Amino acid sequence: SLFSLQSGFLPYCEPVYQRCVTLVQKTLAQAMMYSQQPDQYEAPDKDFMIVALDLLSGLAEGLGGHVDQLVARSNIMTLLFQCMQDTMPEVRQSSFALLGDLTKACFPHVKPCIAEFMPILGTNLNPEFISVCNNATWAIGEICMQMGVEMQPYVSLVLPHLVEIINRPNTPKTLLENTAITIGRLGYVCPQEVAPMLQQFIRPWCTSLRNIRDNEEKDSAFRGICVMIGVNPGGVVQDFIFFCDAVASWVSPKDDLRDMFYKILHGFKDQVGEENWQQFSEQFPPILKERLSACYGV
Repeated sequence: SLFSLQSGFLPYCEPVYQRCVTLVQKTLAQAMMYSQQPDQYEAPDKDFMIVALDLLSGLAEGLGGHVDQLVARSNIMTLLFQCMQDTMPEVRQSSFALLGDLTKACFPHVKPCIAEFMPILGTNLNPEFISVCNNATWAIGEICMQMGVEMQPYVSLVLPHLVEIINRPNTPKTLLENTAITIGRLGYVCPQEVAPMLQQFIRPWCTSLRNIRDNEEKDSAFRGICVMIGVNPGGVVQDFIFFCDAVASWVSPKDDLRDMFYKILHGFKDQVGEENWQQFSEQFPPILKERLSACYGV
């Protein structure tokens, strides 16, 4: 990436960062004036602002923690609050991407704004605008991982929307995957709040994530599902074959995640008894049966 030089590139980044922030600020000011006196002012061209937001995302992603000092010396969070509420979907789309990248790079600057930002994120979990919805969903997942248990007050703002989206017919694949990951992450940090809904999303959750490669996001989402199954095992019983299939989709889970899978699979087997388990696993496609036997000894 352009900014992968990290801190060595920092002195060159500052003017780029400043220009982007200034551009966003000017565009928002012009939009405000235009909305108040359309006969006096021209409508701003928001495309430049969108490019600026995307460039800021690139800086946050490339510089990582080093972007902290640039954010500290600017009013970017205030501007972001306005951009996230823009009438133009493309502006909101880029705003949520930037929010997610800033959450990963320098969360202490984002955290004071969470109470104001979360209702806006919740409102944008609307599949009418796929890319807006996708980026808002991803940002919520990143915020979960930083907030931990402090996410509790916001679960009710976002969970019903996420569950609705994952159950909608014809939801695009990427949105399904992101929604599943964010539900898993939400359940990882707030299992008591999310686990009661398990039965309402476990099947589409499993089918959405069985085809994605092993990665950090998938890892955190599956940890969440395992913790939720621990809280509400009844929520997975009817769809347990889908869970087995999703577990088998892992090529090389980390040891502690593998242990979580092992405990759930063996717990289920012990619960139903050897004979019932044999009947149950007869329904498995041969390859699934082989994988579970080889990897988990069930």
